[in-house]
Amino acid sequence: IRWVPGHMDIRGNELADAEAKKAATGLSSDPMRLPKFLRTALPASSSRIKQTFAAKLKDRARIAWTNSTRSARMRATDPTLPSTSFEKL
Repeated sequence: IRWVPGHMDIRGNELADAEAKKAATGLSSDPMRLPKFLRTALPASSSRIKQTFAAKLKDRARIAWTNSTRSARMRATDPTLPSTSFEKL
């Protein structure tokens, strides 16, 4: 292994990058040829699960607000609603 200043245009690194991309999409190896402990899927990231849940919840709240009767009236006062601009204030 040799350290190189950057990752561009280095044949070995380009090949490793291509293999990593194949592995990320699940196209790298025949699962039966892998060691037994590598055949199972990795556990989900709890942080990512929480982020996804929060994003879905925020989207549902935005849709609920947009469809509410108050939304139309408040749009006359503040057309950016729902927004987080109050947090900056």
